[in-house]
Amino acid sequence: MSQLSHNENIFEVDDSSDLPIWVQLRNRIAYLIRVGHFKPGEQIPSVRSLSTSAKINYTTVTKAYKDLEYNNLIVSIRGRGMYVQKNVTAEDEGAEAAIDIIVEDCIDQYRSAGLSFVDIKSRIRTIIDDRESKTINATVEKMEYYDDGQEG
Repeated sequence: MSQLSHNENIFEVDDSSDLPIWVQLRNRIAYLIRVGHFKPGEQIPSVRSLSTSAKINYTTVTKAYKDLEYNNLIVSIRGRGMYVQKNVTAEDEGAEAAIDIIVEDCIDQYRSAGLSFVDIKSRIRTIIDDRESKTINATVEKMEYYDDGQEG
């Protein structure tokens, strides 16, 4: 099971991403289902509670949930909420397995260029650190816009 508790915010917008927010959310919920954070048959956060905790539009959450339902990861029970499909297995890696293949190809290309595994790890860590820094800076910048709008 994931280290996230069910009560903490499960999603944050990545302002530096080119993906629409609803796609970011859909991908995050799908990931949490695949890794077993949300178990088959378990209720997921309501549209309203998730939109509030993630500070995103209600319609954005609805769109992400509709896509997850269309792809048979969740099911809507009228008057009760959204639930993880009972036939979803935590072992289903789908998209992650495809991405792992891409990463392995990148590693092979680095090796072909003469980099050692230590060099590759260092390079990848630098890329991740840079990406994380850009995400943090974008979030801070966004908050500054909110702060500027509340003055005066």
